[in-house]
Amino acid sequence: MTVLEMNPTSRTAASPPRALVTLSHPSDRRTAEDALSRHGFSVRTTDDRRAATALLLTYSPDVVVIDAREVYPRPSDLVDAVRRHHDVGTIAVGANSDRQRIVSLENGADDVVSTEVSAEEIALRCRSLTGRLRKAAPIDDAPVAIMEFGPLRVDPARREIRVRGHEVPATRLEFDLLCRICRTPHEVVSRIDLMEAVWGPNWFGDTHVVDVHLSNLRRKLRSRDPGQQFWTNVRGIGFRLTDELVLDQGASPLRRITRCSA
Repeated sequence: MTVLEMNPTSRTAASPPRALVTLSHPSDRRTAEDALSRHGFSVRTTDDRRAATALLLTYSPDVVVIDAREVYPRPSDLVDAVRRHHDVGTIAVGANSDRQRIVSLENGADDVVSTEVSAEEIALRCRSLTGRLRKAAPIDDAPVAIMEFGPLRVDPARREIRVRGHEVPATRLEFDLLCRICRTPHEVVSRIDLMEAVWGPNWFGDTHVVDVHLSNLRRKLRSRDPGQQFWTNVRGIGFRLTDELVLDQGASPLRRITRCSA
């Protein structure tokens, strides 16, 4: 039996959403805690990185609210720990410039806001992100379609991307964006459709965030296959898989399997 199986606070689909707030200023932690509590979250707060890392296991939060300095200019140990939990979202507070916001997203934050954003908006963003992550959680016994296009293989159940057999690490949002594009390989998926599918219909951001995450993922994919184009940016509309991938004679776009619990 693993530690998480013994943990009495492990999450279930019916349990209230949980937030871990690690903002450095006490007043910011208090206001965020109050706002999250009003929106039905169970909340824990700490400004200690070791304690926050331990709470990832013992408290099992749905979302972690962090200072932007944790992801800018480079991800901290805390962010690395969060990224090992694929079902935990991250919202960074305090990125005030375009550069800070873009780098923070590239370094693993799921959402980024400035210091001027209210605690109420942070709570609403947490609620939206949590709802998306819980909705995306796979069910062990459900049939799952593995999508293969030439050298690209996407396994939704394992949340795994491979290019020419090599695993490509991806953030939660990068993976979900690619999945959405792959599920309709012959169609252009608009930025609005991607945002609604991945962030939910009530998300507050703008469509630029889609381009940031897909650009970051493209670099990772091409590190395994530099000459391969994976998707096309249809100006002013959205994205679709390249004709080369879709028409690849070796591609078997959907292969349905059933995963059974051990």
